[in-house]
Amino acid sequence: MTEKNKHTPQERVAQIISDVFSPIVLPTYMMVIAMWVTPLVSIPEKFRFISAGIVVMLTAIIPTAVILALIKTGRAKDVSLSSRSERTIPYVVTIICYLATALFLGKISTVHWLPAFYAGAAGASVIALIITSRWKISAHGSAVGGFTAALIWLAAHGQLIFGAKWWVCGAIIVCGLVGSARLILKRHTPAQVYAGIALGAVAVLIALVLKNN
Repeated sequence: MTEKNKHTPQERVAQIISDVFSPIVLPTYMMVIAMWVTPLVSIPEKFRFISAGIVVMLTAIIPTAVILALIKTGRAKDVSLSSRSERTIPYVVTIICYLATALFLGKISTVHWLPAFYAGAAGASVIALIITSRWKISAHGSAVGGFTAALIWLAAHGQLIFGAKWWVCGAIIVCGLVGSARLILKRHTPAQVYAGIALGAVAVLIALVLKNN
């Protein structure tokens, strides 16, 4: 029996949820929502696609390439980065990429909240990196917590131009699913998941509030 077949159906579903809503891809989802579900949809489509592509490069492709390089060189065992010691370089790269994204969007965006989201994500990652030296706080939790908090903030400020309540409800459900998935896979304790969600949510909300003042 292969290792893959040893996983229960529940664990396989949990792994799919973890992959679909991983910290690598949630920033991309946020950019897509920003470009097609907020007043930014009025920007010419070509410009929206180019901007989204740059954000995908910075927040998804570059961090993924770094993780794959670490695996190839034997400095990481798998893309999940299960060991705390494997997370330092990916965290540092992610922080730099988030800050670069925030600066890029600050230069081209007509709204304050879009670069603020990525600045908040960078701040959450800095704190998570510090905590990770002692305790395995959930990166998935932090990412989905920030994502959910951002959608709630956008809805509260009238920035989701259609289906606001459904976006918020969906984000809250996803937050619960991701947290449950990490527990089912035994990658974190409940405290690590809750702490991650709280960290991401608070960091993003602080960045949004500060930028809004």
